Amino acid sequence: MTRGVLTPAQVDEALLQQSASGKRLGTLLVELGMVDERALIEALAVQLDVPVVDLGQSEPDPEAAARVPETLARSLGVVAVERTDGTLLVAAGDPGDPRLLGELGRAVAPDRVRLAIAAPSDIRRSIDGAYRALAGVSSLVEAFEATESVRGAATGARVVSEDAPVVHLVNLMLTQGLRDRASDIHVEPHGDRVRVRYRIDGALHDVLSLPENMGPSVVSRIKIMANMNIVDRRRPQDGQIATEIDGRSVDIRVATTPTIWGEKAVLRLLDSNRTLLRLGQLGMPAATYERFASLLRSPYGMVACGGPTGSGKTTTLYATLGELNQSERNITTIEDPVEYVVPSVNQIQINDQAGITFATGLRSILRQDPDVILVGEIRDAETARIAVESALTGHFVLSSIHAA
Repeated sequence: MTRGVLTPAQVDEALLQQSASGKRLGTLLVELGMVDERALIEALAVQLDVPVVDLGQSEPDPEAAARVPETLARSLGVVAVERTDGTLLVAAGDPGDPRLLGELGRAVAPDRVRLAIAAPSDIRRSIDGAYRALAGVSSLVEAFEATESVRGAATGARVVSEDAPVVHLVNLMLTQGLRDRASDIHVEPHGDRVRVRYRIDGALHDVLSLPENMGPSVVSRIKIMANMNIVDRRRPQDGQIATEIDGRSVDIRVATTPTIWGEKAVLRLLDSNRTLLRLGQLGMPAATYERFASLLRSPYGMVACGGPTGSGKTTTLYATLGELNQSERNITTIEDPVEYVVPSVNQIQINDQAGITFATGLRSILRQDPDVILVGEIRDAETARIAVESALTGHFVLSSIHAA
């Protein structure tokens, strides 16, 4: 009112509707046509002492936007605009929301968060553009089919040339998977289509349906990136990709296997830059957290996390390591793969060719005077026996067991 934008009667009407609807006052004022959205933004910017970002004139930096998970950006109504010297400028429709600094700070640590204000409609549009790397897939499919002269096996030019549509497609699949925080990407041929799915929070979600004739080229491109044999399509193969996506170093474990419709590929995304959660950030009920934390105060014993793929076993184990990681303890892990590098922890990678298995590695660790041992996964009876014996002889053992 002090700026002469609203009359007292309009404010009273808006407050009355706010009490009935529960909506924010600013949102109601715009919906009722009492104020222009731009005028409201400028007034709030002055009141909250934050800068105004015009997303109608400029697009968010993709690397900055990718620092905030898409689900969090949508739930809070924010988009990261730029990142400078470890500070992330985040545009919000309501910078006064008390949740923002806390939730964003946890998500983008160790970066700092600086809030700005922008039109909510522009933020929604920017979120759609910033996070949907797969938006251009249809044009890539059309370009692929237009240049294809022979159906069937993928030709070298189609999967090697950096300008080839299938190369761009695979890059977009990886980028979107990382932005969606997918743990795995599945490329599955089924009849006349190739299904692409992301595993997010333990569940698989369909994200793409490609024509059948793209399947061999997509899998061949993935195999080339992983230094695998693209000629041999009849036997399962394993490989590894080290790449950079949105300015972040990412390791990708690739496994292919033949099916009746052609080769299927599964890619495990290991984002070493992802911030490890602390035990208190896992969302455990208070009683469960206290009970679990009390177990970690034992000098010896065993904690085994059970659950299906993507259920959070590894996340829980690493969060537990964070609680136990103190200078007076010797902590050693044996993992397949080593998903995150933990400071001050001795981490061993499984290497079957070199004879390093969970069982042999665990025996070796026991000769290294360990206090805490993490066994990435108990896969056989021998590893289980050694792990239990270790727990009974003065060591604290952490492990996981795959369970449905």
